[in-house]
Amino acid sequence: METSTLKRGMIMKKFSIVLFQLGILFVALCISLLAFFWLPQTAEAFAIDAPEYAYLQYPLLFGIWITLMPFILAIVEALRISRKVALDQVFTGASADHLKRIKLCAYGIMTLYVVGFVILLQLVEMNPGIALLGILISLTSMMIGLITGILEALLRKALVIKEENDLTV
Repeated sequence: METSTLKRGMIMKKFSIVLFQLGILFVALCISLLAFFWLPQTAEAFAIDAPEYAYLQYPLLFGIWITLMPFILAIVEALRISRKVALDQVFTGASADHLKRIKLCAYGIMTLYVVGFVILLQLVEMNPGIALLGILISLTSMMIGLITGILEALLRKALVIKEENDLTV
């Protein structure tokens, strides 16, 4: 009876990991499709509706596309960590390095949005809805960076304890 419970637990773990990976890929695909197909059309329509801001169309698109790079890199790192979880190799230095890269990507996205926000404030009077969206993305990126940094520190501490344990046995 204990082996069937163990087997069910392993199946649930694999199912959860696959579901997590599919969810991550789905989010990345949706955001990429929005950034490359919907956003340019929306920017074009906005440039037609508000010609006084048409000069911002391509700089804003370019800025958003630049922030897509660290986002995709963070997605790749999250998939690598989930693969390590599936292989029961979580407590390794490589996992801590993946977390560090995710943290750096989150802080990179936050920095890009803050810099873009400041530049936009200098150029135009900011629409409150767009300002709120920029602040929300910046704060979310900051929180992801902080949480990932905490997880990285905890993992590195656990690695030290594990190494000390291995040496004493």
